[in-house]
Parts: sequence; structure tokens; C-alpha cells
Amino acid sequence: MDEYKDIKDLLKPQRQIGASAHLRQRVSKALAQKRNTSTRWMWSGVAAACAAMIVGVIMFFNIKNSIAPSHNDNCIVYVAGQKASADEAQAIAKADVARMQQFMQTVAQQNAAEQEKVNQFMQHKFLEK
Repeated sequence: MDEYKDIKDLLKPQRQIGASAHLRQRVSKALAQKRNTSTRWMWSGVAAACAAMIVGVIMFFNIKNSIAPSHNDNCIVYVAGQKASADEAQAIAKADVARMQQFMQTVAQQNAAEQEKVNQFMQHKFLEK
């Protein structure tokens, strides 16, 4: 029991540990500088966002004004640099939709096959136990 008390006394701090006034001053200056930097970045970000929004609004109104009104609301499509008619545009759109549906079905089939492999693996591991 005596040894335990001796070890405990040896492990106690021999003097008070604290930061010097100079170190505290350096830390406070570094924190103040860090706050100023982050504030500067925040205001720079706000200014950049405002500038982007202004440019976007100007471009939106310029594009809107430059589009000539047409007499019909049919879709206009350019294929290989040539203007296509509304029927051709409709056919192209239908073909794209069909290709996308085929792609989605293929992905779904592959996912189902992979899930089945995982299920078989899990059943095999379960049966081994």
C-alpha cells in the first residue's frame, strides 16, 4: 500500500502548468486573423454569387428578346446541321425515348442478376453454419 501512495505522489504534477502571457497573446492574434480570413472569404463568395446572378439575369433577358416569335409552336430540331421538320423531330424524340427505356430495362435486368448472385451467396453461407 505504501508503494502505491509513493507512485501516486510521484505522478502528481510538481508545479502548476499554464500558458504564458506571450503565448496567449500569439494565440489570440492567430484566432483573430483566422476570423478575418474566413469573413473575407464569405464576403467574396457573396459578391461572386451576386455577380453571377446579375450576369445570368442579363443573359436570360437577352436570349428571351433575341428569340423571334414563330407562328407555330412546333419543335425545331437540327440534325447534322440541317433543319428537321416537326415530324422528323417527333421521330427522333420517340427513338431516343425507346433507347432510354431499353437501357433502363437492361440495367434493371443486370441489377436483378447481381442481386440473385448475392442472395445465392448469402444462402450458401447460411447453409454452411
